[in-house]
Amino acid sequence: MNKKLIFLVMVIIIGAIIFTVVNQLNNDENIETVLFNAIVIENNETSILVNPEEGSSELNSSDKIVVRVPVDNATLKDLSEFTEGAKVKITYNGMIMESYPAQINAYDVEKIGGVQKID
Repeated sequence: MNKKLIFLVMVIIIGAIIFTVVNQLNNDENIETVLFNAIVIENNETSILVNPEEGSSELNSSDKIVVRVPVDNATLKDLSEFTEGAKVKITYNGMIMESYPAQINAYDVEKIGGVQKID
């Protein structure tokens, strides 16, 4: 009887582990992707300070947003190619850290237009 009880407990534990792993994989597939356009105000090599375009929902959070692109847990992507005044498209998960300036961790930053004069 004791072996049957141990077997039953093991089946329940293994089932719970499988359920958790499958649920996590499904959550990773449903990660929200949000895009917005902005103008680069300042470049700090591994982060850029941007001003969201008029009409973007990000502008409702803050007029300035620090953008970083994590490569892994210890490394940030080099963003030095984005000069002040460059128009960029930013892809992120929709989460904005409420500070001033606001902060986001982006999936990608892409140059989409020419350079604009910054006042």
